[in-house]
Amino acid sequence: MSEADLHRLAVAAADKETAAFELDHAELNLKEAVVVALEHGTDPKVIAQVVDLEPEEVLELTGAPDEPALLTLDEAIPSASDLP
Repeated sequence: MSEADLHRLAVAAADKETAAFELDHAELNLKEAVVVALEHGTDPKVIAQVVDLEPEEVLELTGAPDEPALLTLDEAIPSASDLP
């Protein structure tokens, strides 16, 4: 294997690691934005439309435990009844 091949492999591996870090960072930013939007009273359905996810996936991003599908929004997010 030539020095050029070794260098190319090292660069490719570093690029992959950088991409994985950027993906992790983007996911963290999305989670934080979802939590803030929910705290500000934004309906999970609206958030889901904006971020192109299902409402259940939005709630999963917050780290909320899985809830049975037949819960009302007030049961899934207790503070929802305080929303305007």
